[in-house]
Amino acid sequence: MNKQKLRVFLSVVCFFLTTSALYAQQFKLDRCFPQSTQIYFSIDNVKNLGDHWSATKLHEALASPQFQEFRDSLRQQIEEAWPNRLGLNLEDFTALPSGEIAGGLIAIPGKKPGFAVMMNVAGNASEVNDFLVRLIRQTTSKQNGEATKERIVVGRQSVEATVLTFPNSKTGLVTTAWYVALPQLLIATDQKYLAELLLAKLAGGKEPALDERPEYKAVFARCAQDAKSKAAPQIRVFASPLLAGEAIRSLVPTEDLKGKSPFAVLSSQGFDGIKGVGGTIDFTTDNYECVYRLKVYIPEAPTKALRALSFTNSDVLEPPKWVGKNAARYTLVNLNALTTFNNLGPLFDAFIETDGAWNDVLDSLENDKLGPQVNVRSDLIANFGRQISSTNEFDQDAVADGEKFLFSFNIVEGKEEIVSDALTRMFESDPDFQKVQISGNVFWQYAPQKQNEKASSTTRPGGVRPGAVRPGAVRPGAARPGAPQPKAEPGVETELIKGAVFGVANGAFYVSNDVKQLQNKVFNLPADAPSVLDSPEHKRAMQYLAQEPAAANGVFARGYSRNIDGLRENYELFRQGKIPTGKTLGARLLNVILTPPGQKTPREIKFDGSALPPFDSSIADTIGFSVFFGVVEDDGLFCKGFSIGPEK
Repeated sequence: MNKQKLRVFLSVVCFFLTTSALYAQQFKLDRCFPQSTQIYFSIDNVKNLGDHWSATKLHEALASPQFQEFRDSLRQQIEEAWPNRLGLNLEDFTALPSGEIAGGLIAIPGKKPGFAVMMNVAGNASEVNDFLVRLIRQTTSKQNGEATKERIVVGRQSVEATVLTFPNSKTGLVTTAWYVALPQLLIATDQKYLAELLLAKLAGGKEPALDERPEYKAVFARCAQDAKSKAAPQIRVFASPLLAGEAIRSLVPTEDLKGKSPFAVLSSQGFDGIKGVGGTIDFTTDNYECVYRLKVYIPEAPTKALRALSFTNSDVLEPPKWVGKNAARYTLVNLNALTTFNNLGPLFDAFIETDGAWNDVLDSLENDKLGPQVNVRSDLIANFGRQISSTNEFDQDAVADGEKFLFSFNIVEGKEEIVSDALTRMFESDPDFQKVQISGNVFWQYAPQKQNEKASSTTRPGGVRPGAVRPGAVRPGAARPGAPQPKAEPGVETELIKGAVFGVANGAFYVSNDVKQLQNKVFNLPADAPSVLDSPEHKRAMQYLAQEPAAANGVFARGYSRNIDGLRENYELFRQGKIPTGKTLGARLLNVILTPPGQKTPREIKFDGSALPPFDSSIADTIGFSVFFGVVEDDGLFCKGFSIGPEK
């Protein structure tokens, strides 16, 4: 062997020995990803995660043979909807790794953003080989598919990569992916330069790593500070929200992009002050069935529109009386509404690209003699208190009608009549809103009229509709003279707000999607009716919350969920084959997850749930409750949520 060949041989040996030594020392994969990683996730150990998930009560119930067909169908539907860019299916994420998995979106300036996945596959060389052989066969069996080998040079080292080019039947796009199999590591990416970059990091390259970013360190240091267990988190997630958004947007074909980048707008309005968002998820840890921690890292005092996030900690957040003993869930938030309102104007103007539009609208509402003459700031917003409360409940019609929600915002004592009068002036002549009398109180229901009906009744006699602008003023969305005209967007009506009823009573501003629920909860509630505070389960939940050091000095948000009601309703939707058209929040989320790209909704029903066992005799006794809270800290927000199993 001549000296040149010997040097090459020794370089390759050193490269593989280096990676082996790194993993012998439990080298963490966040040290391999560059600082330009804008979205990142990792599973510390796949087997360990599986063991912890298997120990949950819910898994114990669903592992029963009677749910086998359901599990298989759900897995198949997830696979079909999986946004697969690297040929990896869900089974690969459990069969290939023997340790940590990490992946992310990497966006290096001047280069096309790309996705990369790294796996510790020590001891699974056979499985990795079978995986690559399977992909090669799948790729070459498809029209235009191609499989080749390529050498990737990193410094003086050269590593073989399997390169697959395959058409994606879901998107119609052709994807190229690079796979590098090392003795203890598998790398998969859709950009060659990322394979080179990750290999260079493994070989000791000086490129700054993700785990050196201040925001990344701050997020996970805060989560570790809160954790009782000192074991590594089972799941980590991290993102730089605006940078990640821009990177994803850059992958969209130019002809499909509309208007100015919303992420650029948010950045210009102070939201770039949110440097990082991330957290951890663990199962059967710290005496919880599941616990998650989330940190929003804002190291500097908020500026511009970011000041609208005016949360403040409070030790007096309590659910209103109308949150009943059997409420499915409730959420409480402490917010300074006036501060939020005062900082929304520039953001509004920036999004519609019309300077001064926000103030023009407010001025028209107040000063136009033919308008409602309402000062939104002083007549409405300044009279709101601090606590926002909401609850969701299910009734016998929930499978067909979805969830019933009720929302309230406290009103400053003595200001109820002022707010009610302002609402009346704003909506009494608008044909899209109908006056509803509830126990002698004036409420307004959103009931949009057909376009041809609206055209003939858009103004009050001798006047203008609420929100109309005075002569010479600029309407929202209209450009000033000489400014570029923004594109008109079609109106949007969502099922969430259509039919919603709102108004003032009993010292609060209420919003509900069901008049009957509002009537029963707020006006027909007996004085001695038990509230959620009387629930033994809720009392137990508050005992757990009282043990949380992070919440000792008050919280800006608090929530509680019984879990069983929501699960029961979604379970019944499965049994009746109604998930694709279901109106519960769970059904809507499942439809988003399970609908393949480009497919119209509602989805085709792919599972006959009629054979599922009754909920109450199968999994009901495995369901407990969940609690979450959020606190304002000097460097942002910290939130924690956990689920507790049923009391034995």
